[in-house]
Amino acid sequence: MGLLRRAIAVSTGLVVCATGLFFVQAPATAVPLPSPDSPNVRFVEGTPHSDHVFETPPTVAPQPSQGSTDVERRLSDGVAATGPNGDIRIRLVTAKLADNTNTVSMSGAEQAVAATSGYWKAMTAGRLSMTVDSRVAGFQSSARSTDSYGTIISTITSELKWSASPYTALVIFIPSSTLSGNALGAGYSSGSYNGRVLMPQLSSFSSNVMTHEFGHVIGLMHADALQCGSGVTDVGTDSSGRFTDPSCYIREYGDTTDIMGAAQYAQPVVSSSFWDYAGFGRGDEIRDVGVAGGVKSYTLKPWGGTDAQRAIKFTDPVSKEVYYLELRQPVGYDSYLSAAGREGNRGVKIVQRGGATIASSLILMPSTIPFTEPWYAKNHAWQAGSTFTTYTGTQVTINAVSSTSATVTINADPKLKSRMRFSAGDFDGDKLPDVISREADGSLLLFGGQSGNRLKDPVQIGSGWGIFNAVLGTADFNGDGFADIIARASDGGLWLYPGNGKGGFLARSQVGFGWQGFPQIVAVGDFDGDSRNDLLAAGNDGRLWLYPGNGSGGFLAATQIGQGWDVFNTLAPAGSFGGGTAGLLARASDGTLYVYPGDGEGGFKPRAAVGSGWNGAGDLIGGPDLTGDKSADVLAAAPGGGMTLYPGDGSGFADRLAIGAGWTAFSQVWEAGDFDGDGVADVLARGKDGVLWLYPGNGSGGFLPRKQIGTGWNMFTTVLSAGDFDGDSRPDLVARATDGTLWLYPTDGKGQFLARKQIGTGWQWFTQMLAPGDFTGDGKPDIVAASSDGTLWAYPGNGSGGFLARKQIGSGWDMFNLVLQAGDFNGDGREDILGRSSDGGLWLYPGDGSGGFLSRSYLGSGWNMFSGIAALGNGFTGTGDPSVVGVAGDGSLLLYSGTGAAKFKPVALNPR
Repeated sequence: MGLLRRAIAVSTGLVVCATGLFFVQAPATAVPLPSPDSPNVRFVEGTPHSDHVFETPPTVAPQPSQGSTDVERRLSDGVAATGPNGDIRIRLVTAKLADNTNTVSMSGAEQAVAATSGYWKAMTAGRLSMTVDSRVAGFQSSARSTDSYGTIISTITSELKWSASPYTALVIFIPSSTLSGNALGAGYSSGSYNGRVLMPQLSSFSSNVMTHEFGHVIGLMHADALQCGSGVTDVGTDSSGRFTDPSCYIREYGDTTDIMGAAQYAQPVVSSSFWDYAGFGRGDEIRDVGVAGGVKSYTLKPWGGTDAQRAIKFTDPVSKEVYYLELRQPVGYDSYLSAAGREGNRGVKIVQRGGATIASSLILMPSTIPFTEPWYAKNHAWQAGSTFTTYTGTQVTINAVSSTSATVTINADPKLKSRMRFSAGDFDGDKLPDVISREADGSLLLFGGQSGNRLKDPVQIGSGWGIFNAVLGTADFNGDGFADIIARASDGGLWLYPGNGKGGFLARSQVGFGWQGFPQIVAVGDFDGDSRNDLLAAGNDGRLWLYPGNGSGGFLAATQIGQGWDVFNTLAPAGSFGGGTAGLLARASDGTLYVYPGDGEGGFKPRAAVGSGWNGAGDLIGGPDLTGDKSADVLAAAPGGGMTLYPGDGSGFADRLAIGAGWTAFSQVWEAGDFDGDGVADVLARGKDGVLWLYPGNGSGGFLPRKQIGTGWNMFTTVLSAGDFDGDSRPDLVARATDGTLWLYPTDGKGQFLARKQIGTGWQWFTQMLAPGDFTGDGKPDIVAASSDGTLWAYPGNGSGGFLARKQIGSGWDMFNLVLQAGDFNGDGREDILGRSSDGGLWLYPGDGSGGFLSRSYLGSGWNMFSGIAALGNGFTGTGDPSVVGVAGDGSLLLYSGTGAAKFKPVALNPR
């Protein structure tokens, strides 16, 4: 749950002023109302307690304030860090007040000191004690019982002329039944194991309260309890220090099985978290198992006893927070637990260091619903058969509890709460490959495959899968013709969940045990060529094992097929990606991605590096043909949930992707921007018969069903997508007729045309025309035209369907047989132009944003294979990268992905 980073001065009753930590007449209340500085701490009225203040020792000049930072330094690097080692010499005073001259028994006060000394001597293995060094009996003070306890102790300290020094303390008893605010005591600690304590008239609480106050002198704060209306056993905090579950708060003094909790008649053993923090005991009482990992069991002995390693300390592998496990039974100072009504506090106590302050502790109870008892909760401890779960998913199961020992199992596998995404092939029976995700909450989601490089929205097909630390798809593992899933539990059990061919499951069965030694398991497909699906497993020692499937849901004998595989942090199925049979994708720690093609006989062909920079890609899903081109693809699923599809070309990643066929039927293909208003880039195609077709983009480099939006368009020699040319916030088309007349076709923004308007004549003299968007930088779309002599002209739009005066922006453009708009291909925020030369070279002319060009760059050769080319901007593939499509001679429409920095890269798509 973690240390709450807020002003400790507020949350613990510390007093911090501009001149530093110092003693005041009226210390702050123990816990204020919740505020941004202390969002989670509450004091429950009626709780028997004493108040506490850290101060600069009386007679010591205050230092310049460092605010809460100085307080934290005192708590983290002060007395608690050094460990107690000495005798605190006490000046014991029984005082009379101006309005209450009753006496306090000096012998009774000495007994309270003796009880305190005996307690802390036991906790510190004899290294710390308290001795009455001097006594003042019946001291008459001018303080009054109606004064605040801060005023009373300040007055008596001055009257006695007492000054602080290391390992000294002033303890004052007054005859009042309680102190102001119904406090049962007040402590002022100053570091270096010195401080002051004000106590009311002797009572059954005196020994407990004084022992508590000397805990503060040692450097400890309060033993608190987590309380949550939701009942969660643990909770995290956000960046502001507030609990992520708003029903949770810290109940100050809420742990009454600790001397630093609420006042009571007994003197409970101080918790192991405080013990560890303050350096108590011999140093061998707590077994620190470090960062918990895997599934391990431990034995606890009664914490009130004297055994070595009787408690367990572990660090959560995800949050890095520290938890302590201790067995509380009626032993030693915990003998009070033998009384009737204490049964619920006998058992395993789970406590965390930190909480309200870095020197506090926090008990995490079986139910954190605020307890209804006035101040003493009756069910602090966890009993046999119960399981505590940290908010990051680490589990502590209480196996057995007796009066002399307890056994616990820590299941600290962060993968139990990790999102895992994989493909089982066609899981829902529609003949398209699907993706499945085991979410952090244990739910199982199915992303059904769609044509056009897309996945459907997720559908939940299961829950409770959080018990598994590995979940993988196997296609058909049991031979019934349906895709299956295999899952491994933390105890190493391997379970087969047969699919029913409709997106659900048949009854599961266990198909293995002892698999916990494999950090990576891969459903590789048919690796050995026997027509049965297999598993590959990599051990911590780097050895790679083949577990051949027997075709009916089990395995044949395993064989080792490699070693040194521990250099890879991720292994994933590759399918035929890389040119072999079923193989592996392997990602190294430096982000290099390798493909190990299978040889079809239980081994690998030579590996090949197929990419770099893959260390942030998340889960790798390889093997299925998600693009429908009969080549295996790779899907990278980022930790945050986003997915990027990298199509394969049979030997590696595809530099281009066929996304359509039969496109030679069109006389012109060009980009349409977002023509239908759905937020995705579209393509327009004009048939040789004059029919105009809209191909709506699906946001993943593919198309939704096409729509006919016009006829008779063969009367035009050129049609352009001019953006919002008339200023009505809707996309428009500009078309040139054979007689040179220029027409504007406004649309309704939903793919339908409004009445056309003539906007020019004489345009027949231009050999090429393009609409590059706002090329001149005035915020209005323009048109660029090239004449037969190679002169390039810019016709700036006036924003209302007409033109401003044209200007020449280039010459020599007759070297290009195709000139087209490029969008912002180089990522500098300005519109660019592409030109294809007669030799097939493609050139980028970056716009300078004001109607001119920056230095051109060469993008590649071979582009004369296309009868038409269109640049589709950044909205077609869903990745935010620019893209270009070309119509090849065989009618294929080929997609190219840009980097956004004036280059091309292997095709990348967003399937979501």
